[in-house]
Amino acid sequence: MDITWLGHASVRVRSGQTSLVMDPFSDIIGLKIPPQMAQANVVTISADDPEVSGTDALAEDPVPIVINGPGEYEAAGLRIKGVRTPRYAPEGVTAWNTSYVVELEGVVLCNLGNPGRLLSSREVEELASPHILIIPVGSKTGFSAADAVEMVNSISPKIVVPVLYAHHGNRADLRELAPFLSELGAKPTTEPQNRLTITRANMPVEELQISVLQPASVLI
Repeated sequence: MDITWLGHASVRVRSGQTSLVMDPFSDIIGLKIPPQMAQANVVTISADDPEVSGTDALAEDPVPIVINGPGEYEAAGLRIKGVRTPRYAPEGVTAWNTSYVVELEGVVLCNLGNPGRLLSSREVEELASPHILIIPVGSKTGFSAADAVEMVNSISPKIVVPVLYAHHGNRADLRELAPFLSELGAKPTTEPQNRLTITRANMPVEELQISVLQPASVLI
C-alpha cells in the first residue's frame, strides 16, 4: 500500500490497481492535483467545503464512487467506515466532519478529516484502533498542536501522517508543521518522502513512526 500526500488535507492511497483519494481540494487554494494522480476508484469527502470536496479536480475516467458521510461501505474492494463528529462553524450554524476508517491489505488506516473538537472516548473506539493515522495538525478551526498530540496518544497508531498544515503554494490560512512535532517531542523518522509504502509485515513494532510527506500538488 502506498500513501501519497496530494497537498492540503488530501491523500491518495493505492493498493494494487485500486486508488482511493481522500478530501480532494479545489483550485481555490492555489494548487491542483497532478493529472497522473487525479484518477480514483473511490473518493471520500469529510465535509461540505470546497477545500476538501473538490471532486471536479479528479479525472472522469474511471468515474469514482464518492462517499460523503457516516456509515459503513464496501466499494472497489475497500471496506470503509465513516464516523461523524462536529466541525467548526459560526455560532448558530451546524457543520459536520466525517472521519474515515479504511481496511486494506490487513492494515487499518484512519483519516480524521478536520474535527472541530477533540474526539470523545466513544468516537475513538469507533475508529477501530488504526495502524496508520492521518491527522490535521495546522488547522486554525480544529485541533491545536496540543490537541493533535492528545489525539495521537488516545488513538495509539503505529504510524502518524500529518496533513493540513502550511506548505509552499497553499493559500489556505494554516499553521506550520513544527509546533505539532515540537509538542509531540518527536522528529520525522526520515527526511520528507514522496510517498509512504507500508505493509502489515513492515509495520513498526514499538516506537511511533512520524511520516512527513512531500506534497505532490503543483502550483496553478
